[in-house]
Amino acid sequence: MTTDYKRGLFRSELMDEIRRQFLYVDQDPYSGRRIFFDAASGSCRPKKVIGAMGFETCLPDQQGRANPGSDHANEITAKGIEDLMVFFGATSGQTIPGWSSSHVIYRITNAVLASVPGTNVVTTGLDHASVRSAVTQFAEQYGKQERIAEPNRETASVEKDSILSLIDQDTCFLAVIHTSNVTGEVFDVKTIVNEARQIKPDLYIMVDGVQYSPSCLVDVEDIGADAYVIAPYKNLGVKGCGYAHASDRLANLPHWKYTYKPATSWDIGGVEHQSYAAWSAVVDYLCWLGGKLTNSTDRRELIITAMTAVNAHMVGLLATLLEGTDRVPGFREMSHVTHYGIGEDLSHQSCLVGFNLEAIDSTEACEMYKEKMLRLHAPGHDPFFAAMLKQIGLQSFIRLSAGHYNSPEEIELFLQATEELAPIGSHSGRHTPR
Repeated sequence: MTTDYKRGLFRSELMDEIRRQFLYVDQDPYSGRRIFFDAASGSCRPKKVIGAMGFETCLPDQQGRANPGSDHANEITAKGIEDLMVFFGATSGQTIPGWSSSHVIYRITNAVLASVPGTNVVTTGLDHASVRSAVTQFAEQYGKQERIAEPNRETASVEKDSILSLIDQDTCFLAVIHTSNVTGEVFDVKTIVNEARQIKPDLYIMVDGVQYSPSCLVDVEDIGADAYVIAPYKNLGVKGCGYAHASDRLANLPHWKYTYKPATSWDIGGVEHQSYAAWSAVVDYLCWLGGKLTNSTDRRELIITAMTAVNAHMVGLLATLLEGTDRVPGFREMSHVTHYGIGEDLSHQSCLVGFNLEAIDSTEACEMYKEKMLRLHAPGHDPFFAAMLKQIGLQSFIRLSAGHYNSPEEIELFLQATEELAPIGSHSGRHTPR
């Protein structure tokens, strides 16, 4: 029985309400009208997020001073940390801040490899450059073997058993991605964590949730890893900060910190309370969305409702992209389109699609899409994608990545533009299955 994934799309009235919450959802100051399909590089932002960031940035008061402005900064920071824990679904552990998700990944990787006994470290060939670079650098620095689970080139995926086969009693750290930056595949990290711990019960595990968390519900207690990393600017928030949830045992590892701060303090320098304010505004937005769909007033329940609906909408957008509409064919019917790693079961996919067009270079194709007022990205020979692409045998590709504020009508306009880029005579579809 075929699943009608499109049933999960937001109803049109709610879609209109959602889009009104955002800045630059359908235009920007440089191009005017355009459709933004580069959310994996940075999402559109709710107006209230920018308002909160702007207001708090204007205030000069530091924490720890004897004045009401300082008290306010303390309250904003505490609320931001609380909202991070709510978003993570955390009932234990703590948050780790950084200047970016990459910065957080480096700090966590360094702390584990510097302190935890073991002779090897495991990650995958599809992990982001921040993970791969941190693992390579600190494995070399601390004399540990780097083990890479290579992807299957036919499926553009890393099989679970290929990861587990590299873990042994001397493995001190496992770093694994939750959603692929190339194919949008969602990996079963809960099972990977559980089965890795069956091999070595005290193994430290970090999950890169940067591409997963914008469109799927995060529950760190259910996953059970020691660290879960997000990038706020891809989660409707702002740049200049990155956060992780950390288990208590990871938070207590020796790490960079001020000498007289508590052992579990990961703050370095003055706390940037405006970033926490922006994050609380993100959670406020998700609670607003959840409140459109449930009568609950509990913030975690509202987030669960919102993210469940977001995920269903994103899968609906992906189904529209693949299957097309009454007016335009989808990718599966376009012979000039080759897409990577998407199987029939879309429940384990994000609306992040890597593809190429017949006889058109990926960079040139993005320029053609730009002329049609469509914003996509062509990852190629850059430090963020070079290693990943080499692992799956690609030099470059085009990436479409949607946000939940994108509409099925925008997907249809994209498909129409893609059909116009077909060579004469193209009509049947092909794709690389998973």
